[in-house]
Amino acid sequence: MGFTVVGPNRFLGSGHPDLREAREKELPSRLGLIKSTDAGKTWDPVSLPGKADFHVLRTAPGRIYGFDATDGVLRVSRDGGNNWSRSSPPAPLIDLAADPTNSGRLFATSERGLHASADEGRTWSVVGEGVGLLAWPAPQRLYLASGGGQFFVSPNAGERWRQVGDIGGEPAALLATGRGELYAALHDGTIKRSRDGGGTWGIRSTPS
Repeated sequence: MGFTVVGPNRFLGSGHPDLREAREKELPSRLGLIKSTDAGKTWDPVSLPGKADFHVLRTAPGRIYGFDATDGVLRVSRDGGNNWSRSSPPAPLIDLAADPTNSGRLFATSERGLHASADEGRTWSVVGEGVGLLAWPAPQRLYLASGGGQFFVSPNAGERWRQVGDIGGEPAALLATGRGELYAALHDGTIKRSRDGGGTWGIRSTPS
């Protein structure tokens, strides 16, 4: 399931309901792009119902990017998700991040490593071996959390990387919310927070 926060109480999502829920609620087998404007209490379809299953969803000014696991393509929308163009990613994507000041510039991770694109994902180059989750909160500051929890930062938009800390578990989601503040959701439901750019991490909440 793909999910991203686009503003206060505004979410985008995707996925595929289980067969029983789909029958009971008359939902498509693939949700396409759906949106919520009330912090997830209710959801409305936007586009591609029954056609797309976005496993990765990311936004940038004027763009929505989605990796569609149905057919392995990267979709790009310039009108809020109503219409999409398609391109071929270098491999099935684990995560994707867009430059907050240049919507066409992307970094992505796959099992093959770290990839970069300067043209909305139409062409790609391999730029490193990093595999994991990405966050790009500021033009020059890019974060990567590996599957093992090691946390890396690039202070120059992906040109060089250094490890600055360890989350202390396997991250399922990564969010950068402000200058040096990050949140990581672990696969066991624990939420961890860093206030120093990923150097140290503390427990924010645990599953009840």
